Formats: sequence, structure tokens, C-alpha cells
Amino acid sequence: METDNRLRFGRYVESLRKSKGKSLRATAKAIQISPQYYSEVEKGRSNTFTSERLKMLVHFLHLDENETHTLYDMAAESRSSNDIVTPQDCADYMLGNSYVIEALRLSMETGAGEKEWQVFLDDLKARKG
Repeated sequence: METDNRLRFGRYVESLRKSKGKSLRATAKAIQISPQYYSEVEKGRSNTFTSERLKMLVHFLHLDENETHTLYDMAAESRSSNDIVTPQDCADYMLGNSYVIEALRLSMETGAGEKEWQVFLDDLKARKG
């Protein structure tokens, strides 16, 4: 399963890179890894990139919001075996903002469900525009 997820992640990264017209060598250089390692990730033979390298990849390829979220989600899935799957951008945000963890725990304690979360999401989406 983990290998399948790594392969899916690698194929997604390759498709993004090619769709943006970037060479493997230029992309590897931009995220400060060897072309060999980058190739191994694209082929699903090596683990995904670190959080910092994922951020560099997003910037270098000028990914839109949907592409970025998919990249982070797939990276999280490719990292896990029986671990909890949390996209790296979300994990970074939670670690830097303790109130997010507090909100999640309070939600669990009070039994907040989809309806309550949807109200919250709709409010945030309205602010975003």
C-alpha cells in the first residue's frame, strides 16, 4: 500500500512538472536535491520530499491552490503506513497555531458534527471571497 501511494505521488509530481514545462534537472536544482533523488521520487522508489522541499516545489512550479492541496495530501498518504495521514501544510499550521488543536479537541468533546463544521467553513469561505 505504501509503495502504491509513493508511486501515485511520484506520478503526480511528474505530471505537474511536465505540465509546467520544467525539466527534471531544473526542478531538482530548484528544490535543492540531486536529479537522481528527484527521479527516484517520481518513480515511486524513494520517500516523498520534506516539508521545506514541498514548499519550494509549490513555489517553483507556481502551483494553484488545488494542485498544492493535492500535492500535500498525496505526500501525506505516501509517507504513512499505519500512521495518521495529515497533509504537511495542515500539520505545519496546527503546530504553529495551538488554537487549531484546541478547536479540534473541543469539537470532539462536544460532539460537533458536520453541520457545525459546515457553518464554520462557510464563514471562512465568505471571508476568503
